[in-house]
Amino acid sequence: MKYLKRFLLFIITLLILLLLYLEFGGIYILNTDNKREIVWYMRSSKKLPGNFVNFYNTVYPNSTLQNSWNFYIKSITHSNLPANECPCRQTGNRIMPILDIQNKSTLDYFLLIRYIEQNYSQEDCLNFNFSNFDFLNNNKGIEQVSRSVFNKQAEELQPLEMGEILALYNNPRKSNRYRNPEYTKERATYFYNLYLNNLKK
Repeated sequence: MKYLKRFLLFIITLLILLLLYLEFGGIYILNTDNKREIVWYMRSSKKLPGNFVNFYNTVYPNSTLQNSWNFYIKSITHSNLPANECPCRQTGNRIMPILDIQNKSTLDYFLLIRYIEQNYSQEDCLNFNFSNFDFLNNNKGIEQVSRSVFNKQAEELQPLEMGEILALYNNPRKSNRYRNPEYTKERATYFYNLYLNNLKK
């Protein structure tokens, strides 16, 4: 019985250490230059207009309220969970290839994402994602694509237009109104209807 207690205590200690590493390990895998790069990318990202943030949060109600732990736990029971549910997860996936980290593993990605979440909010990550995303056709960021596609600033976009922005964000090649007008309209309408339905809840 005494050995069993020691064994259980050993296992519990290992689990606690593992959880602590998963939570704070990003501090150790990132060097000073990596951390400076992350700070630069996050601080240089333009803040999104309120209308778009509200639209996004209505389409994805949990996106700015939860973190990557919630996302991965939910993904166990929801196989088709949208990646947009966790903006900082997307930010980490986009920043990691830029950083000078050798042998980048799935664990490294998670540690980076948790590091970002500990230092920035989900809305900060949302700003980064939509300010730096390549919408193709020389349109980088929401402001450029808004002017290019709708000839207006992002803060002037209407819900259906923001639905098309989301469609582009999810698949910029396929959701191109000039190449695939029907598909693009279908996807934009899908996000628009999702927005309207969630408003009623």
